Amino acid sequence: MNKQKMTKLSLIVCLPAFVATNFFLWKWDAASFLSPPASTTEGSSLSEKDGLPSVSVDDWELVLVNRDHLFESEPKSLATVGNIRVDSRIARATQDFLAAAQVIVLDEVLLSGYRSRAEQEQLYNERVAELEASGFDQVEAEATVRSQVQIPGASEHQTGLAVDMSEEAGQLDEVAGKIRELAPKYGFVLRYPEGKSHITGLDFESWHFRYVGVENAQYMEKHDLVLEEYLALLKDRK
Repeated sequence: MNKQKMTKLSLIVCLPAFVATNFFLWKWDAASFLSPPASTTEGSSLSEKDGLPSVSVDDWELVLVNRDHLFESEPKSLATVGNIRVDSRIARATQDFLAAAQVIVLDEVLLSGYRSRAEQEQLYNERVAELEASGFDQVEAEATVRSQVQIPGASEHQTGLAVDMSEEAGQLDEVAGKIRELAPKYGFVLRYPEGKSHITGLDFESWHFRYVGVENAQYMEKHDLVLEEYLALLKDRK
């Protein structure tokens, strides 16, 4: 075999291997170029990944009040809105929320706002007494009432950050749903929604709204979170 033929044969044998090797190297370089370094992705915060607001669990509007977190203080300042009182820091938001709700249904009113611990205790005891008078024993009466009324110290009304808003004669589910949808615009969330009683400890209440701030409220509503769940997310971010 002459030298020219040997050269051609070598090219035929080597060319596929050369092409395959360079194709592999090209793909590897492309992948390396397109994929960011591990340090840039692992170092990003959880808030950047999922849109969690940059807030603190210690912010005043996120105070957690339930049977496991009793509220032992009083609002520093109260303001009157309609026939109720609220923490003065949410007075304007409450007034605007009510006005927006009255566009949906004119008879919408604020039924309850700030309630002292003594008032909460009286309400709780009255409900228990009513059930006992109807035939419940004390244990049964208290168990039933606890699914509807918070024990003294566990009520958000003691913070001045919660309001009960509805038509006095009662509210249709359709109307309640519309009001819930607009609540986050004013910093409020429906505090005890359906399907969350195993977390909140209370049955569904279409009238009880809690102020948490606009950014927090919008995130909670978008992701169907109650306050306990939202605070857990914020803590996990740290």
